[in-house]
Amino acid sequence: MGGALVDQLTMARGMQAEVVVDVDLGRAAEVLGAAGFMENQITRCVSVEEADAALAAGHKVITTKAEIAWSLPQIDCVVEATGNPTFFADVALATIAAKKHLVTFNVEGDVLVGNILKKKADDAGVVYTGIHGDEPGVVKALYDEADALGFEILAAGRHDYGGGDVKWNKENVGAYLKNVSAGAVQRNAALFASFVDGSKTNEECCMIANATGLEPDIRGMHGPAVTFNEFAQRVPQLLDSRENGGILSRTGVVERIVPAEGAHVQPVWCFVVVRIRNELQRVFMNSMSGLGNLVDDRSPLGSAAGVQLLTSPKGKSTVGIFYTPYHYVAIQAPISIAMAVVDRQVTIAPLTSGKRYADVMALTKKDLLQGEVIDEIGGLCVAGRVEKARIVSEGNFLPFALARDATMKRAVSKGEYLTYDDVVLGPANDRLVALRREQDILFPPA
Repeated sequence: MGGALVDQLTMARGMQAEVVVDVDLGRAAEVLGAAGFMENQITRCVSVEEADAALAAGHKVITTKAEIAWSLPQIDCVVEATGNPTFFADVALATIAAKKHLVTFNVEGDVLVGNILKKKADDAGVVYTGIHGDEPGVVKALYDEADALGFEILAAGRHDYGGGDVKWNKENVGAYLKNVSAGAVQRNAALFASFVDGSKTNEECCMIANATGLEPDIRGMHGPAVTFNEFAQRVPQLLDSRENGGILSRTGVVERIVPAEGAHVQPVWCFVVVRIRNELQRVFMNSMSGLGNLVDDRSPLGSAAGVQLLTSPKGKSTVGIFYTPYHYVAIQAPISIAMAVVDRQVTIAPLTSGKRYADVMALTKKDLLQGEVIDEIGGLCVAGRVEKARIVSEGNFLPFALARDATMKRAVSKGEYLTYDDVVLGPANDRLVALRREQDILFPPA
């Protein structure tokens, strides 16, 4: 995603990617080359002084030294796009200490230590934020709109095209990739496996929860199956309380929707379900929810078009939906950079209420043996599942993002949730663990 962002920034108005940091300088140069920069416009630097001189000469900087990014006075904002929670924490702390704004793609890191990083950024007078274009940022924009309009929000969430099947991992996901368009551009098998095994969906809904005060209704969420054509009508009915004909034990939740057509269908749905209060709202949300008023042969969707919002047991429909059928990640991410630097506004970040609302637990994907070392997200060992922060804390459950490189202290069967007592945490995670413990003290569960 970082490479795609660099390319997009050549088009975005008023901002540029001046420094590209990567452990592989060849890859960094390739990214800038793909964005249209010639080799003689790119300088490899190992110090702040070299980078400062290169920028003064009008060159782009590539480096393996991350500290150059936040140490240069010319840089207003650092964008972190690694997906590695440990590296994310180091970059975030250093960037905030240098009083630079931080925009992050790193959902894994945010759901683990986002509360404490947001506080540190606020205290330093800089912005800490996730990005627009990724599902959490898109959902938060819909949430903010519905909330500002005064609606009672029943549920918010996203699609889950993999259905959360833990059979998928970095070794076998190639079979899935052959059947979807993403397979043509996806280089990281473990990353893609983390989407189809449900980990990413659960992490992103956790991020939404902590930014809004919503909570999961049940562990891992319900995940009802809905067809593409009936989405705008069916989802509002499902994501209501049981007494109103829905599936929820309570409202005010994060939720995922699975495509009923099958695991290889990949619709994009970012949504917020709201309570309708009057007839005018009901009419608008019936007729303008995406399928329009034309029916049968007059609509490209045939008889599915024009279907009215399904009614509650009490009669007329009482729920409506705000939704967006796309998210463009790196293409839209520059909006968050501009919001942070120009307007000092966040796209999505944990609430500053002093509470945590959700966490992500580590579900075993196979039998884990004593002494076994847990691999990465999307790997063979664990998948992430969202749960209320209170339950995670009371059960001493291991946060999903801390599972990587942990060593099993005892054997644990497939389908169980790991606790801190089950593992010895990897030494590379020491700083991340300390940051999480600081957060646990300052931000207790709601």
